[in-house]
Amino acid sequence: MRFLLLAFGCVLFVMPSHASKTSVKNPDYFIIDSWVSGFIAGLCKTKEKRWKAAWKRANQSAKNDARIWGGLFVSDTNSRSGKRALEVGSRFFYQGPQTGIGFFMSHFYNTVLCKVNTVSYANGSTLLNMNVSWTGICFGNYILAKKSSAPDPNNRIFQHEYGHYLQSKRMGFAYLVRVGLPAIMSKGNHDEHPVEVDCNREGFLYFNEINPKFQNDSAYYDKKGWDFLYNPFPDTIGIKKKVGRNSFQYLNFQDSLDRRKVDSLKVKAKWFDYAGWIAFPAPAIIGVSNASRYNHSQVKPKEVQLNAADSSPSGATK
Repeated sequence: MRFLLLAFGCVLFVMPSHASKTSVKNPDYFIIDSWVSGFIAGLCKTKEKRWKAAWKRANQSAKNDARIWGGLFVSDTNSRSGKRALEVGSRFFYQGPQTGIGFFMSHFYNTVLCKVNTVSYANGSTLLNMNVSWTGICFGNYILAKKSSAPDPNNRIFQHEYGHYLQSKRMGFAYLVRVGLPAIMSKGNHDEHPVEVDCNREGFLYFNEINPKFQNDSAYYDKKGWDFLYNPFPDTIGIKKKVGRNSFQYLNFQDSLDRRKVDSLKVKAKWFDYAGWIAFPAPAIIGVSNASRYNHSQVKPKEVQLNAADSSPSGATK
């Protein structure tokens, strides 16, 4: 289901801009439409105290609508002011396609389907907590995820989906064809797909860099720090840990060797990922081609030349 929704969003990437222009030209539809749809949903889906539920749902939907719009302008408070300004600006240009999809889908799930519980801001992202069966998707800085998600670095869903936002910021126009379509078309174990591993790499490095106390080495199931079981790394790096019936690859951010091995998993956009946007449907063709190549390869870290200093733990570096 998650991948069907992702494909649906990719097909409609040109529609969000039209939808946003319509809302600006017709301010009567701004927030009010969400309030009305929320009122109707609350009235119809509740068996007792319907009017109270309708007002509550209507007000929540209207609030969600306003915060979805606000999500276009939030930025990562862990960055400097200049970088934060570039982050916001890139959403309308460099990250334009995925930002448009995320903005459109967020309004669709809030106003049309009335599935959104809350909308929160975290580290420059906009997280929609929703009543859905699938886990989560990310377009630009919009993260749409199920009810167990939370705007907390310790939350395993947010950890992974935020990694996709970091990919979007880095790759820009190339994100949909280098990450989006290949992820949709992945075969085998989805967690082992190169773009998903790179997503975990982005999140793991980011959260450890902004908070030296993020990683918890004393316990693996205390819901603190990186969730290596849910957001795994390949068995070619790190140390294998076994807890109960489960095993996973554990990485120590404080160890320079582990950090260099994680860096070797980085997925980079190619020049043709950007050039393809000159002529449609070239992006779709390039994305399918990228997916095909990934499906015939495995995640293999590059050989890293090490010296004596790399073999022992050292302080975190940015």
